[in-house]
Formats: sequence, C-alpha cells, structure tokens
Amino acid sequence: MSENFTQKKPQRPSFIAYSVQEGKDDNSHWQKIGAAWPAKGGGLSLKLNAVPLDGNIALRSREELEKMRAERQQTQADGQTHTQAPKL
Repeated sequence: MSENFTQKKPQRPSFIAYSVQEGKDDNSHWQKIGAAWPAKGGGLSLKLNAVPLDGNIALRSREELEKMRAERQQTQADGQTHTQAPKL
C-alpha cells in the first residue's frame, strides 16, 4: 500500500472549540470542549471531548484568542474592567 492513511495532525490545533454559557452582567463562561485542525482535503477535522447540551459550539482561531488575551492584558494594565477571554 503506497498511501499513508495515518497522517499526523499538527501538534497545535488551528481552532479551539468552546461551549459558551451566558452569565450575569454580560459575563460569559467559556468551557474548552475540543479543537480543530486543517483537514487534508480542505475544511477542518474536529475532535470534541464533550458535547454541549444546547448543541452550540463556538470555534475560535488561535490568532483570535491570542489577540483577545493581549487586549485583556492591556486593559488590565490600564486599570480598566474587562470581560474574560477564553483560555487556550
């Protein structure tokens, strides 16, 4: 067999999957439930460790999450209030 069907995924996923629950005072609770990697033929390969009861999943790119984290840290440094960014 010349084709290798056990292609490895990149070590770090391109996207993180979250279940988001609305909280009080516009604060949302982000629970990491999985990750996604680019698929060989296009699209994404998604691996979930849990499935939210409401069926809603939020996918965030690593770049977007890192930008949100940097903005949150800058806001904290400026002494302003902030909403919590999801964890990577």
